[in-house]
Amino acid sequence: MTDLSIIIVSYRGWDKLTACLASLDKFSGDRFSTEVIVVDNNSQDDRVFAIEKKFPRFRFVFNDINGGFGYGCNVGAGLARGEYFLFLNPDTMATETETGRLLETARENPSYTILSCRQVNSGGREGRVSGQFPEFYNLTGFMRAVFRSPYFRGTTTQIVNDAGNITFPDWVSGSVIMIKGEEFRSEGGFDDDFWMYFEDVDLCKRVRDNGGEVGVAKDVVIEHNHGGSSRINLRTASLTKTEVHISRHLYICKHKKGAEMFFIQVFLVINNIISGGVVAAAGIIFFFIPKIFSRTLIFVRLINYYVTAVYRRTWRSPRSVRSIMKS
Repeated sequence: MTDLSIIIVSYRGWDKLTACLASLDKFSGDRFSTEVIVVDNNSQDDRVFAIEKKFPRFRFVFNDINGGFGYGCNVGAGLARGEYFLFLNPDTMATETETGRLLETARENPSYTILSCRQVNSGGREGRVSGQFPEFYNLTGFMRAVFRSPYFRGTTTQIVNDAGNITFPDWVSGSVIMIKGEEFRSEGGFDDDFWMYFEDVDLCKRVRDNGGEVGVAKDVVIEHNHGGSSRINLRTASLTKTEVHISRHLYICKHKKGAEMFFIQVFLVINNIISGGVVAAAGIIFFFIPKIFSRTLIFVRLINYYVTAVYRRTWRSPRSVRSIMKS
């Protein structure tokens, strides 16, 4: 059996994908065996074939639809033969040494169902790799700032292991996730009703609910330079940022019940319409500034989502694979 299956879901962003694969192509295989599976999410760009030719040792899979990040990961996992899976963003760069240390930590601690690590960009800046599960008190940036005060319940102590090199947050980012193959399958993989964002939070929530642990290895570092396929242009950036709101609604629908779920959903809708509407109006005035005008596009997309959500009677992303198949 292969020790580690490295699964990368890609949508354009060719330069960063090439750099990512080049870093993996340097693995010697002396410490552990690997296979690399690249899932192209219907990029519709022939440049991907040039990259495939450049890395003949790696397996490329071409999806007929862009069913989202979780869907692409599930496709790759379905073909994987490794004992462990490592899901990597295409804008990461990994070394054999650091990857081996992460794998070794996972093997030595079988109770760690999901394991991630520190992520630092090329300039040395530390990225956010984990967080708390969504609750009412941390739904917005303003609320997180208020409830971070020690007078409120939002302040929590980070749990660490005895050695001090592993922390145990609620969730870790899907940009780097290591999980045993059989554990991933037993959890049902990623929920591909999420098109983008929160599929990692959802997976960690299910793992934690089933008694597993989610950890971050603080002594392992992988380079992660944000800003890949989700920020190609104004249209794509507004689309993906809208999915943050959509996926938050879907997460709440899955993991909250009754009056609590209803209250949070109503709060999010009202908050998004009021705060988003104000910024959207500014975007109309300053349409010549792309960063501000993108807020107008996000607001329009979000209103359209709310209208169609009522019609479809689901919080599921309209871009998810299940929504595409039903349309």
